Amino acid sequence: MKSRYGKSQLPIIFILACLLFSPLAKAEKGELIFGVYPYLSPNQIVEQFTPLSNHLSEALGQPVTMRSAPSFEQFIERTRAGEYDIIFTAPHMGRMAEKRDGYFPLAQSGYQIVIVALTKKNSPIKSLGDLRDRKLAIGAKLSMTYQITNHALGKKGLELGKNVNFVNTASFSNVVEAILRDEADAGATATLLWDVAPTEQRAQLREIFRAPAVPGLVLLGHPRNGKATLKKIQQALYNFGKTPAGVIYFNKTQQVDFRPLDTATMKRIDPYTAVFDAH
Repeated sequence: MKSRYGKSQLPIIFILACLLFSPLAKAEKGELIFGVYPYLSPNQIVEQFTPLSNHLSEALGQPVTMRSAPSFEQFIERTRAGEYDIIFTAPHMGRMAEKRDGYFPLAQSGYQIVIVALTKKNSPIKSLGDLRDRKLAIGAKLSMTYQITNHALGKKGLELGKNVNFVNTASFSNVVEAILRDEADAGATATLLWDVAPTEQRAQLREIFRAPAVPGLVLLGHPRNGKATLKKIQQALYNFGKTPAGVIYFNKTQQVDFRPLDTATMKRIDPYTAVFDAH
């Protein structure tokens, strides 16, 4: 992904990216920790979410520090430990944070998650059924992408880790590269990333599967913030799209907007939380 920052700003992004995944220090008085789940590379998270973090800080009148984790597992554990005041996460992780850790639902993206499986244009693979004994790249085993794809493979008598080899690319921004470098025969990712992939990459790949939409990305707040602060955070999220920075953010990320996250939507996510039973 090409950066919109000038060369003089790149070292700053690098430093922030290093801090982003480092062990969390105790928050300063009045500081809120904004946790973003690690579905992108550190540099991409810093570049993409800094405008939102800055907006929240301005709206709340207090510092908001953005952090993540080296893996989905560690992000889940840090969420469990209450190390984040606000989280931006996948729907099933958000539902678990609500039910297990008491986090308060704040907003959801207007974008609905749609998963696609990709392969090279010259590949003999035509559908998921052709992936037997082949390698399939996905960002992480605990992701919605893994579960949705594995469910679809099951309808073909296939299963990741058994008769389809799972290639863990650490983040979804690496899935396309894994296919192009022949590290995997195919890869699965969300249209949120596939739709904004560079033209030269899209020209080399084609879809072999597209899943039905499921609830999109979610934001939740830790109950220690208190009802008044949670309400301010929620309103700031709803208002973000009305700001110049918000317009750029939503155009770039394809997340559409931030809108209310109701109980019915959260309950729809329940079938995808079973993967955490062993964690």
